[in-house]
Amino acid sequence: MLFGRGGIKPGEFVFVVQKDGDYNRVTIGRIQAVKGSKVHVAGTQIRPSGLIERVSAGKAGDRSKQVLASPDPNNCVFMLIDRVETFPFNGEVDQSLDRVIWINENRYLVLDGWIKENLPEIFAAALTSPTEEGREQAKAALREKMSSLYERDLKDHVYAVARSAKLL
Repeated sequence: MLFGRGGIKPGEFVFVVQKDGDYNRVTIGRIQAVKGSKVHVAGTQIRPSGLIERVSAGKAGDRSKQVLASPDPNNCVFMLIDRVETFPFNGEVDQSLDRVIWINENRYLVLDGWIKENLPEIFAAALTSPTEEGREQAKAALREKMSSLYERDLKDHVYAVARSAKLL
C-alpha cells in the first residue's frame, strides 16, 4: 500500500511481488481498477526460472538469494539477466496479501522492454554458455540487439547492465 499518495489509481503502473512456492514471482503492469485492497492488473507475470535453478543448485551468491526472497523494481535486474518464464497477466491482486509497488511509466517501459526484446535469454547465454565460443556468439548477439534498441531509457539501462556484467 502506498502512503501519502492517496493509494494506487487506475492507469498507474505497478510492480507486484507474489509468493510462488519457496520463491516469488513478479508481475509488472497497469492498474485497470481498484476495489478496496484489491487491484486489477493487466501486464506480464515473470517467473525467474534461471535464478531459481541456480539458487536451488547452490550455484548462486547471497545477492541472488536476496533478490529471489525480496524482489523490487531496483534489484529485479538480477532476475532479468537469467532465463525467465513470462505469462500474460490480467487479474486481481490483493494488496493485503501481495506486495504492490507503484512504479513510474519509464521504469515500467524499461522492465517491459527487457521481456519484449528477449534480453533475459541473451544475457543468460552470454553469462552462462558452457563454451567460450558460445559466450562470444551470445555477446555478439547482445551487442547487435543493443544497437537495434530505439527506446532511450531501455538502451541506457541495458548498456549499464552489460558493462557492469563485463559483457562489453
